[in-house]
Amino acid sequence: MELAGIVGKANVGKSTLFTALTMVDVPAANFPFTTVRPNRGITYLRYECVCKELGVKDEPVNSYCVDGVRLIPIQVIDCPGIVRGAHAGRGLGLQFLDEIRQADALIIVADASGATDSDGNPVEPGTHDPVEDVQIVEEEMDRWMLGILQREWPRIARASEAKQVVLHEEVARRFSGLRIDSEAVLTAERLSGLDGSKPASWKESDLLLFIHHLRKVSKPFIVAANKADTPTAKKGIERLRSAGYDVMPCSAEAEKTLRIAAEKGYIKYRPGDPRFEIVEHSRLTPAQKAALDKIAAFMEKYNGTGVQQLIDRAYLELLGYIPVFPVEDPYSLTDGKGRVLPDVYLVKKGSTPRDLAYKIHSDLGEGFLYAIDARTKMRLSTEYQLRPRDIVSIVSAKRKA
Repeated sequence: MELAGIVGKANVGKSTLFTALTMVDVPAANFPFTTVRPNRGITYLRYECVCKELGVKDEPVNSYCVDGVRLIPIQVIDCPGIVRGAHAGRGLGLQFLDEIRQADALIIVADASGATDSDGNPVEPGTHDPVEDVQIVEEEMDRWMLGILQREWPRIARASEAKQVVLHEEVARRFSGLRIDSEAVLTAERLSGLDGSKPASWKESDLLLFIHHLRKVSKPFIVAANKADTPTAKKGIERLRSAGYDVMPCSAEAEKTLRIAAEKGYIKYRPGDPRFEIVEHSRLTPAQKAALDKIAAFMEKYNGTGVQQLIDRAYLELLGYIPVFPVEDPYSLTDGKGRVLPDVYLVKKGSTPRDLAYKIHSDLGEGFLYAIDARTKMRLSTEYQLRPRDIVSIVSAKRKA
């Protein structure tokens, strides 16, 4: 299952965002290091199901379909807050850094209201620059990754120049625990403008530049401009955008409130909806009604709370993942148990039907013969690149276990 990491300095609302996404209740308070160990949960990516197009209804297997909206499960991890010096072990930094090794994408949470300093301590709203919240995470990750590479760099550089190893392959092996492949290493080398034929001549500043690009390529991120519903947030959001970041204004507290209200039956609301509907006004106290009115005004401004949009944008836009619908029978659009359109999988852009087969089950991939487009009933070529909303039947010499 895909994994998104929620990261950031202490006391910016990471735990509240995690709860809003997963409804897993975790401690949250207005002081640093409330989270002392990682929290894991499941959230969902929203995507329009092909059932609406084809006019079919059935219960999905690995996701939910609600009124034609498919909810695809995504694992989320909420990491302890990071501070300057985390790469050297300050605070809970090393634990934070180790937990995000396997993340596909990062959601860096910034306090758009500017009400917490670099260590997460409360300050006068609007006095702290949220751009620094993001820079702390970037710099500490770069330094941590640099340390991983430096321990073996002299050997790698000498062996590469002696033609005993291939540089990008050896560096990729060094970072295999972070799910970094040789293609990412080559891209980082190109972006850095360094001479890959003479790595022994690279200075520490060169290595840090290389690592900076490698981190950006392999661990892309989106900035959650949290607390966007506060009076001082507008300036903070503008600062983050002017710094060139991909920014999503959001209010984790508002989303959490709406999900709780929906669970209790006070409102009708589906995560990611641009608005909600109050079921029965008489059940609400004046204070509850005022709180919902404030949330409604915020959602009107930003077309929602921004929380669900973080997951959707991270996987569909930032990572470019493609949702595809595998079926066993291309005519009835069912699996082996007769369930219609039971599954949806996220695959990387450029993936082929064989890649999809391996993602479903290793046996399907190993025995892969060919694939059929369930819409046209035509056989797909081996080089065919999957497209969003494809419905594909995998024909394999081995059945899924």
